Order: sequence, then C-alpha cells, then structure tokens
Amino acid sequence: MASMASVDDFHLTCGICLEIVEDAIETCCCHQLFCELCVKGVSTCPICRENLRTTVSHVIRRMVGNIEKPCDHCKIMFQRANLKSHLEICIKKPTSCTLDGCNFSGTKETTLNHLITAHAKELTSPNYKIVSRQNLNESSVDMICRKTNSFGRDARLGETGKYYCQGQLDTGCRCCDRFCGPTNGCNCTACFSLDLSSRKLPKGYSINKLGHPVRKGEYWLGQRRFYCGRKVMPFCTEDGFQTDGWCGDDDGDNCDSCKNYTNSA
Repeated sequence: MASMASVDDFHLTCGICLEIVEDAIETCCCHQLFCELCVKGVSTCPICRENLRTTVSHVIRRMVGNIEKPCDHCKIMFQRANLKSHLEICIKKPTSCTLDGCNFSGTKETTLNHLITAHAKELTSPNYKIVSRQNLNESSVDMICRKTNSFGRDARLGETGKYYCQGQLDTGCRCCDRFCGPTNGCNCTACFSLDLSSRKLPKGYSINKLGHPVRKGEYWLGQRRFYCGRKVMPFCTEDGFQTDGWCGDDDGDNCDSCKNYTNSA
C-alpha cells in the first residue's frame, strides 16, 4: 500500500514535468494540474486537447506550500512556502564578497569570515563606504535593469516601458491573453508594483495599459476619470464630445487606454 505522502505527491504532480507543481494552475476543461511555467504559451490542453483555459489553484498552492523539502544548500527540511525566506539567510548559500573590487566567493558563512579577516581595515574605517554589486543591480534607482518581483519571478521592461514577468495574470483581466507580457498589454500586480516603485510616481498616480502615468481628474459626467495628459484625442470623439486634442488633464473625455483603466480601477 502506498504511503499517504506518496499519494499526496501523486495527486500534486504536474502533468508535463511530472514534478510537484510550482505555482499550480488548473485547467477548466479536464481539471488537471500543471506548473504555471510548464503551460506558458500552450494553447491546447496536453491531456484532453481542448482549447486551454486555466485558473489559479489557490488550494493546491497552499497544500504544496505545506510539503517539506530540503534546502539545496544546508539540507535542512523546510515547508516549501518558507524556503524562499530561508534562502535569504541560509549560511550555506553561495555568495560573494560585497566590497567593490573583491572577487572572493563562498558560502555566507565563509564570506563573513573573509570580510573580517581580509577587510577589517575597510570595515572599521569611518570614511570607507561599502558598495554592494547586488544592491546596485537591484536598486530602484536603476529603471531599466532586470528585477525580481514579489512573486519571485524575473521581470523585464516591455515595449510599453512596463515590467513583465510572463507569468499568469492574477487580476482577472479578460482583455488580453491573461499572461503578464512579455512585451505589452496588462501586467500582474507584482510587476505593476515594480512599475510604481521604479518610476517613483507621486501619490495618486498610476500607470495605464500602454505604460503611461495617469491620475484622476475632476468629476465629469458623474465620474472621476483617469487622464494621461497626452495629445492623442480626436477633436470629436465617437461619443460626440468635443476635445482640444489632449487626454485631460482634469476633465472631459479621455483616451481609450485611460478609459479602460478608469473602468477597471
């Protein structure tokens, strides 16, 4: 008789890679489980060959998160949901010296000893500033570098200037293919947060589907609409409104992208 653990593992296995599902999604056609990345770009269900439509399986993600797995570096067992936070402090995780110009690499444990023995003078000098290559790469000041979003996915800029991670959208969007990017369209909430933080927009500003900063104007026709302030409007819209050619900036009709953003906000 199979153990309970093996039965659980079997029912939580991706139908493509045959491993425990990562970021589990479920098909709407035959209710099979797959890793989100395994079916990215797939249009037909690998099991029943129907048109592929999926939904995030939150219950399965919680179940998978409770399964224990050893850390790849220290081999200590952790629940999968806690592995990411553990890796940030694991003393056996490979790392490198953060001082500029030093090429030392090792585990976090050996790197700490290296800093004490090889850089004691620099570390104790009041005039020496530590420069971390990792911090430079991940700094929100750098608006064009590759970033890791809060879902743990790599995100890069698309043609709209917005960040995209190519993962499945978590917003319920139905105006695109329901994936974050890769070059245009809607992005997931984690990448949208990167957009806001990297651009350092003032309070009250947001970003529309085309990647342009927007904010709400005054009430117009009973609604506070979002405007991007760009000269993209016809002088007479399809709704019969006269414009000066600009979307906003405080009232009047808005462009299609801002109109869609207003309706979805």
